[in-house]
Amino acid sequence: MSEQDALNRAALENLLAATGGDPTFLAELIDTYFEDSATLLPTLRDAVSTGSAEQLRRAAHTLKSNSASLGAEDLAVLCRELEEQGRAGALGGAAERLAQVEAEYERVRRALVAARPAA
Repeated sequence: MSEQDALNRAALENLLAATGGDPTFLAELIDTYFEDSATLLPTLRDAVSTGSAEQLRRAAHTLKSNSASLGAEDLAVLCRELEEQGRAGALGGAAERLAQVEAEYERVRRALVAARPAA
């Protein structure tokens, strides 16, 4: 799968339209996503390593929602699965799923860097 497959481009176009066609604002939204992810990914790692189901649920929920809003549908699905594990308190296999999240996030990150309007 390529970086181009990591994003639903229509979602980004819809987001741009919803911001009044302001590419600078879209760039700021992408930058905010990167900033939030820089906190959420370590939180997910910490939650998995300490067995904190609630922390896992909350961080996965936030990353899921943020990713979906930018068209990162596959990443959102993986985060939803982690969120559901956290909600159920069943962390078996969470480390493996987190590895999938991190790999998919890297694809999304590269795709968003390429799609980010020059501010």
